[in-house]
Amino acid sequence: MVFAKQDINLSSTAQIYILGDLSSGIIISEKNASRTITPGPLTKLMTLYVIFSALESGDIRLNDKIKISKMASNVPGVRMLLSEGDQVKVEDLIKAIAIYGANDAIMALIEEISGEESKFVATMNSKAKSIGLRTSCFDDAIGQAVNNRSTTASDLYQLSAAIITDFPQYYPYFKLQKHEWQSITQYSPNTLLDRDPHNDGLILGAIPGIGLLGSISSDRNGRRILVVLGGVEPDRAFAAEAQNLINHGFEASETIFLFKSNTPLTQVATAQGLDEVISIGSFKDILVTIPRGTKESLKVHVESIQPLIAPIEYGDIVAKLIVRLEERTILTADLIALKEVQQAGILARGWKGLKSFVLQLIGS
Repeated sequence: MVFAKQDINLSSTAQIYILGDLSSGIIISEKNASRTITPGPLTKLMTLYVIFSALESGDIRLNDKIKISKMASNVPGVRMLLSEGDQVKVEDLIKAIAIYGANDAIMALIEEISGEESKFVATMNSKAKSIGLRTSCFDDAIGQAVNNRSTTASDLYQLSAAIITDFPQYYPYFKLQKHEWQSITQYSPNTLLDRDPHNDGLILGAIPGIGLLGSISSDRNGRRILVVLGGVEPDRAFAAEAQNLINHGFEASETIFLFKSNTPLTQVATAQGLDEVISIGSFKDILVTIPRGTKESLKVHVESIQPLIAPIEYGDIVAKLIVRLEERTILTADLIALKEVQQAGILARGWKGLKSFVLQLIGS
């Protein structure tokens, strides 16, 4: 996923933040989004991405019961309070991780999926590359390792977006505010869930040198805003600042639907094919997020690959869509051939070449 960047004047007390609209993939505003930071508890987002991937591949199932090992029961930090020998459903373990980051639940699933943490962490780093994280590298699955590893708000934004878009069936776990296990109820530290009924995740944690760092998403009428922010002082002001950013995303900007997927956007000329033109479009719907009241300043331009020589297959990238707001490019997207164009035979190609030559002579 590639995010275009569009600056909107926004004042925030946070040291770092990145605010974007997942509906369009456009970043609305950012501040120090490339600054290196320790991921800390937000490492658990990457851990959950791997766990969700294991569910999708069938390596584990939500109703499977896992026997808790001595190692898992003794993991320090935030815990589900599991005991050695307990039989616990995978879904209960996932809820405990998504709601309050239970380290013993993480270790139990690591042992079930990979056998040992080092193999699981290797998978985390492989998945991180596959979803486009540029700077993140992980040494553990919990976020407690003392190391020089770092991430950025941009990577955490990308990871959060990947969880929401790749695993919509599991994302609702992040909206749960409490979890009960053996008559003990534990609660989510994410106070944003109570602040606005549209807020539905993701995670919040304390980072050395930053204070609270959070990834928060909100959905209003089908439009989803995502925020990653940290370094708000004092910590008690974090929730208010996060909500201000979310509100700004919804209120100061609007998302415009431009083109539907797999629908002809325009036609471009082809060479040496049975068809002289071909319809082109996009694999996916194209939307843009812009400041409210600036819709009339949108400009759309198509740059076709020329010469476009047959044969051409459906899905071949044949052009680029460029969307500008006034003179500023806010989005680029690949455009594809919506049908195949077979190469013309030698005689047909010769006739077309002769026809083109004659037309040039007539016009000269």
